[in-house]
Amino acid sequence: MASRKIGLLGGTFNPIHNAHLILGEAAREQFGLDRIIFMPSGCSYMKEHDNVTPGELRYQMVKLAIDSNPYFTCSRLEIDREGNTYTIDTLNELKKMYPGDEIYLIVGGDTLKQMESWHNSEDVFKNCIILAAIRDNMSIGDMDSYRRYLHDKYGADIRILQFNNIDISSSDIRARIKNGRSVRYMLPEDVIEFATLKNLYTGIPTAYSDDDDMKIYNG
Repeated sequence: MASRKIGLLGGTFNPIHNAHLILGEAAREQFGLDRIIFMPSGCSYMKEHDNVTPGELRYQMVKLAIDSNPYFTCSRLEIDREGNTYTIDTLNELKKMYPGDEIYLIVGGDTLKQMESWHNSEDVFKNCIILAAIRDNMSIGDMDSYRRYLHDKYGADIRILQFNNIDISSSDIRARIKNGRSVRYMLPEDVIEFATLKNLYTGIPTAYSDDDDMKIYNG
């Protein structure tokens, strides 16, 4: 059987918004990917966790956001894994789950420039094809120069993903909700309804129960 092309789009997704979804679809279309796996992050060793919404709630929001796209799926691998989250561990698990398939790691162009500092970055470069989303405000020449640098040093297979600037950020969404401002059209309506139901980002303590969430939203 011919190998499939599996896209991996990771992130905190706190919350997931329309720019994440458009990025996943752009990667699928431009590189003929068979599936995009959205991977809500677990315990990132590179971020503070005091203000990060529990993984179960972020996972449920991703599931609601991708529900209408048959090419999109969501994984619990990182939120269920104990300890720090390392991308190389996720890649190794996915390669066991999808033997013979190609894994395409989708990152922003700004993230590409940080990847050398990642845990076991050399193994990350060896175990996936990287799709680097270049935005309007980035220099193609600069990005291509960095792509060639990583290829020469690590043998990294990096391909440029064209992606128009979409000025939406999770931090802006959180601030808007906290200040009572509209977030309509910035993220799917189902995600807005879920966040409202759970009092997410309002500054009001979240009524959170793992058991309730699993009963209502796990499919």
